Amino acid sequence: MRLRNGDFYTNVNTNKLYRLNEDKNSSWYLSLRGEEADYHETEKISGRDMIRLVEGSFKKS
Repeated sequence: MRLRNGDFYTNVNTNKLYRLNEDKNSSWYLSLRGEEADYHETEKISGRDMIRLVEGSFKKS
């Protein structure tokens, strides 16, 4: 699996849509669009850990 900045994933448990993001330090995080039109970020993790997270709980949208 290859991570791509800007791809969208849906959480299979909550059916909420997340956007995959990479910061300038090559850390990855998912952002969830809030009702107030702002983004709530998950914890920043390494690419390898993000692949495990995405493969286990998300489907590509």
